[in-house]
Amino acid sequence: MFTNSIVSYPDRGPYGNRQYRGNCTGYLVADLIDNFLPAGGLFVDPAIGGGTSYDVAVAKGVRFFGTDLHSGFNLLVDDLETYIGEKADLCFFHPPYGNMISYSGNMWGTQSGTHKYDMSCFTDSEFKQALKLSLINISDATKANGYYGILMGNQKRKGEYINWSSIAEDLAPDPLVSEIIKVQHNCVSDTRTYTSKAPIIRIQHEKLLIFKKLQEVNAVSSFECFVRDIESNISNELLITLKRLMQCNSWTEAEILDLLSNVYAETGLNIDWKGLVAQLLKSHHFTHYAGRYSLA
Repeated sequence: MFTNSIVSYPDRGPYGNRQYRGNCTGYLVADLIDNFLPAGGLFVDPAIGGGTSYDVAVAKGVRFFGTDLHSGFNLLVDDLETYIGEKADLCFFHPPYGNMISYSGNMWGTQSGTHKYDMSCFTDSEFKQALKLSLINISDATKANGYYGILMGNQKRKGEYINWSSIAEDLAPDPLVSEIIKVQHNCVSDTRTYTSKAPIIRIQHEKLLIFKKLQEVNAVSSFECFVRDIESNISNELLITLKRLMQCNSWTEAEILDLLSNVYAETGLNIDWKGLVAQLLKSHHFTHYAGRYSLA
């Protein structure tokens, strides 16, 4: 059982196929069950991979439903709740970490090619869309006040650090209630030598993000929230921009609009930019004297 937010399992245990790359330790899954699965509850894993969650569920004697793309279930096409036949009390999802490891045509399937719905073969943009769709599907398949956990690691690629765990947290439709930082052991990258002149800081952690399912959350409500966030973020970002400009100088409204004109001209968004700037300039954040605006 989790007792604090950092866990380490040097021994991965007897669970799952050790040859299946990316398989996590079953001890993490067991602790997740101990903390968040009610007695008699249903535990679901829509991407069982090498079978770790199945082995843990059998060992603990809990009700379990597990499937995967390699078993015929497609999280990007099929409705998870319908496929299960009931809602889950607890879900566990261990997606690929972007394109770090290719699965179809590699860990499963024939060598002739990849599956067109294999998220590990997607571009970053495609992967983010697929990840959000997967998380909403999982959320909809979870009972109200139930939980789902997403185990996600990060990726370095050509000098870029891709924070998939933060991206997953942002994309999930329900509130985050806990995060468990899992220390990684025996990583493939541990044995590699890199020629980069920049300092090499090896990634040796993953995050188990745990979300609580809200009754009112679904795909439509998530989209409504997304739109509201866009509106709020535009206003907040513009306010920050105006504050930063006025840390350097005082400005007339016309000068500010001219400075920002290329930005709002190229967005194509149907927003009254001039009205929004005027509204923010009249707020308590700024003072007006002799036609020029400064920070209050």
